[in-house]
Amino acid sequence: MKVKYTAFLCFLLFLALPVFATHVAVLETTGATGVLSLEEKQYLTDVLRSEAVKILPAEQNYTIMTRENISMMLPPGKAIEDCEGSCLVETGKNISADYVTQGHVGRFANNLTITVELYETAGNKLMGSFSSKAPNIEALEVEIRQKSNELFSRIIVSSFGKIDLQPVLNKNMGLESDLEIKIDGENSKNGRKYTRGIWETSPGSHEIEFTHHCYEPQKFKINVLTGKTVNINNTMEPLMGTISLTTNYKNAFREVPVSVNATVVGKTPFTGRVPLCGKIEVGEESFKEVVPLVWNEKKQLEITHSLQKAKPTIEEMRVDSLSAAEQMAKQMAAEAAAKEALAKEKRSKIAKPISITLMVLGLAGIGAGIYENMVGEDEREKYDDANFNNESDFKKQWDKVESAKTLRNIFYGVGGGLIGAGAIVFFVF
Repeated sequence: MKVKYTAFLCFLLFLALPVFATHVAVLETTGATGVLSLEEKQYLTDVLRSEAVKILPAEQNYTIMTRENISMMLPPGKAIEDCEGSCLVETGKNISADYVTQGHVGRFANNLTITVELYETAGNKLMGSFSSKAPNIEALEVEIRQKSNELFSRIIVSSFGKIDLQPVLNKNMGLESDLEIKIDGENSKNGRKYTRGIWETSPGSHEIEFTHHCYEPQKFKINVLTGKTVNINNTMEPLMGTISLTTNYKNAFREVPVSVNATVVGKTPFTGRVPLCGKIEVGEESFKEVVPLVWNEKKQLEITHSLQKAKPTIEEMRVDSLSAAEQMAKQMAAEAAAKEALAKEKRSKIAKPISITLMVLGLAGIGAGIYENMVGEDEREKYDDANFNNESDFKKQWDKVESAKTLRNIFYGVGGGLIGAGAIVFFVF
C-alpha cells in the first residue's frame, strides 16, 4: 500500500512540473571501489548539479531535478546510486527526464579521473562528454566547474525552437523599416531589434505582435517545440479611412477616374474607403496626378483637388482646333509681312541709289533743256534782227532756232522722265 501511495505522489509531482519545461537529471556520481567515499561522490554530484542550475536557469523553462525528486520517481527497489552505465538513459526515462547526466570517478597513476556523459533520453543519444584528471578531489572540482559550461550548453542549443517571421505587407503601402515586431512584449533580443527572418527561442508559448502605422496591429500566441520552426506569414490588413473627393479644372468641375494603388475604383465625385497609406490618383493615362492625403484622428477627409492638367473634352478639342487655326493664320500673315518687309528692305538698298541716279540724270536733262531753250532764244533774236542776203541764209538761221527748240524739248522730256522714274523707284521699291 505504501509503495502505491509513493508512486501516486510521484505521478502528482510530475503533473505539477511545468508543461513546457525541459527536465535535466544529474544522477549520482559513481566510482571504483575505494576511490572516493559516498560523501565525496555526493559532493561532486552536487557540484555538477549546481553548474547545471547556473547554465540552465529556471526562467528559461529549465528544471534541474533534485536528489529527492529523482529518488521519489525511481521504480520501487531501485536506489539512486545504482544508476550507471547502460541503464543511464533508461533511468532518465523512468524519472521523466529529457536529459540525464552522470559522472564516473576512477584513478590513474597518482591522479583522480572523472568522465561525465550527457544523454538525450528521447532519442537515446549521447549529447556530449568530458574527461579530466587531477591530483585530488579539490582540483577535480575545479575541472568539473570549468568544463560543465560547454557540456550543458549543448542542451540549450538542442532545446531551442525557431520562429520564422514573414509578415506580408502590400508592396505599394508602407516601408519595411516602419514594421515593429515584438516577441513576448520585447522588440529586441540581446540588443538586436526583431526584424523579418528566423529567430531562435525557447520552447513553449510565445506572444507575437506586429505593428505598422499603415496596417491593423496583430497580436497572437504560438507554441514553439524543441527543434522545430514555426512559420508565421500572416497577411497584414491595411488601415482604412473614408474620403470624399471631387476635382475641378480651371475653376470648373471636371469628372475624372479615381485610382487606388493603380486600380480604378470610380470617378469623381468619389466617396469610399481607402487605405491610409494607399496611393490615390486622379486622371487617366499621361494626365494622372497624385492626391496627397493628410489624415485626421477620425480618418475622414473631404478633398477638392485642383487638376494641373486634364484630358481635353471633345468641345475643348474643337475650340482648341479653331484657336490653333486662327493662331496659325495670324502667324503665317506675320511671317509673310516679315518676309515682305525684309525683301522691301533688300530692294530699298538697291533701289535708292538707282532712284537718286535717275533723278540726278533727270535734273541734268532738265538743265540741258534749259540751256537749249536759252540757245534757241538767242538764235531767234539773231533771226529776227538779221538781214539775210539770200533765202539760204534765212533757212539756215531758222533751222538753228528749230534745232534748239527740238533739243530743248528732248532734254525736257528725257529729264522729266528720268526724274519720274527715279521717284517711282524711290517710293515703290
